[in-house]
Amino acid sequence: MYTLIKAPEFEDWYNEQPLKSKFQIDDRLLHIVSDGHFGVHKDLTAEVSELKWDSGRRIYYAYLAKEDILLLLGGNKNGQDKDIRKAKKIFRKYTEKGSSS
Repeated sequence: MYTLIKAPEFEDWYNEQPLKSKFQIDDRLLHIVSDGHFGVHKDLTAEVSELKWDSGRRIYYAYLAKEDILLLLGGNKNGQDKDIRKAKKIFRKYTEKGSSS
């Protein structure tokens, strides 16, 4: 249903995660791609939304087109304010770069 595009900042964060976390993240993302089920999520701004876990983990994402989702950044509840600001900045950088191509 959806195509996931991973920003380099998301890839960097993901690569630092422990194996167990990667399995949990991959499982969640697979549900989005295969059946459009996001689980617990929240729109933060007009552009940026977050996937939420009970553990406090967050993944920030944005819709690029109807079925294209850009994974911006990951983090946790403790650093949420800083991560949201960074996710917005990544989104702006990505969309400005994409529009000039």
